[in-house]
Amino acid sequence: MKRSIASFVVLVFALSAKAQDWNYSYDRTITNAKAVIHFLNEETVVIIPDSNSSQRYIAHKLPQEYKKEGLHVTITGDAGKIPPNVRMLGTPLKLKCICVTKTEQKKFNLKQRKYSFK
Repeated sequence: MKRSIASFVVLVFALSAKAQDWNYSYDRTITNAKAVIHFLNEETVVIIPDSNSSQRYIAHKLPQEYKKEGLHVTITGDAGKIPPNVRMLGTPLKLKCICVTKTEQKKFNLKQRKYSFK
């Protein structure tokens, strides 16, 4: 009886808990930085800036058609801080604008050269 009550309580808490929405504190702005899209695994896409190959960004709202290995892009956005006691594969990046050259557009058969976000 005690197990069923405990199981019920755990189930109620699990179902009523809201998913956490990370609100990163953005501390710097990146403007017109050249970078390349890279896959860490089949699902995780990072943006690596040309100026610092050891830096990785995890982009918020990266367009699906831009998720191509080796795509060279130019990015503008706000870089955030990784919260204490949280492990992430890259620095959070809230994109404001991402674009590619005409050459990259043709090479990867992309529909749009530029995406802007609010």
